Amino acid sequence: MITSIRFVLAPFLIYFAYTKELMLFSILFYICGISDYIDGPIARRYNMASELGSFLDNVADELLLLSGLVFIYLLKPEIMIDNILAFVVFLSLYMIERILFIILHKGKPRLHLYSGKTFVRAFYVFLPVMFYVSNYVVYLYLILSLGAITLIEQSVIYIKYKEIDVEMKSLINPKYNPLSYIYKLPI
Repeated sequence: MITSIRFVLAPFLIYFAYTKELMLFSILFYICGISDYIDGPIARRYNMASELGSFLDNVADELLLLSGLVFIYLLKPEIMIDNILAFVVFLSLYMIERILFIILHKGKPRLHLYSGKTFVRAFYVFLPVMFYVSNYVVYLYLILSLGAITLIEQSVIYIKYKEIDVEMKSLINPKYNPLSYIYKLPI
């Protein structure tokens, strides 16, 4: 299972962030990103998609997304310190979305929205970049903004619909949703 790569590499990512081995951290982080990008298409192509696989994919994503805060703190703490309000807002949105998910939908179904896929791709591409550049702000706020859009969209879906179609990709008609086009890019 390709998703398991992210679970296996997570402790090594924390270790390399702690020891400030930025190159090794970046390589492993990009391997995690590639595994996230290819696991779903490969599972669908070979008829191996399952509810368990989808669940584990989401858990691996959340593990690495939340670990992203640890990575930032360990590798470049000034990013977190200088932007503490942005992180507090983001984490508040995350907590609200998780509470709605658990209370209103008992933790099911897992959504795979265009906004979420776009957010995760930006996270995997730009998080290591932030540690190499002196002006990281654009990358940080791109990641946090896309994450906030995802969390708000998911929260609205949880509130609006008693029954959620697991194939739902967005609240917005894909014809008018710019994230649907970004999601379909081959990166």
